Amino acid sequence: MAGLLDVKELAYYISSIHKRDKQRDISPLKLQKSLYFLFAYWGAYVSKSKKSEDPLDCKKYLFDSAIEAWVYGPVIPEIYHLCKDEGKTLSQYKNDSLFKNKESVKEFIDGMLKDIFEVSDFKLVELSHLDETWKSTTQSCNMNKNKIIREYVSKI
Repeated sequence: MAGLLDVKELAYYISSIHKRDKQRDISPLKLQKSLYFLFAYWGAYVSKSKKSEDPLDCKKYLFDSAIEAWVYGPVIPEIYHLCKDEGKTLSQYKNDSLFKNKESVKEFIDGMLKDIFEVSDFKLVELSHLDETWKSTTQSCNMNKNKIIREYVSKI
């Protein structure tokens, strides 16, 4: 299933919003958990929508990239390696076209980020460790995206 956004551009966006709002770089841990929770809640939101007038809402995968079960919770390896290679330069990225014709997606993400940014890194890890999909996936293996979304449908 095709994703709605490019995960790298989304990671850059999250990093720049965090830098703007918190006046400091986002930690790799918070970035990973932000991406995971955005993916899970977006998928649940779309799945629970009975009838949508927005054609973008039919895409329940916020992004295509793999999500793996790691020790500190779900991780998007593509972003892990990007951060490792680029360090703290992610917040300097500017892309005004990420949400072009996707205002409802931007509103959803911005609202979620406000809440996520208020939670400590290790509290986010703790919350992700409550997820049955993470618990049932062998470490360093792909998590089933549809299972993640089904689990979050039951949470909202």
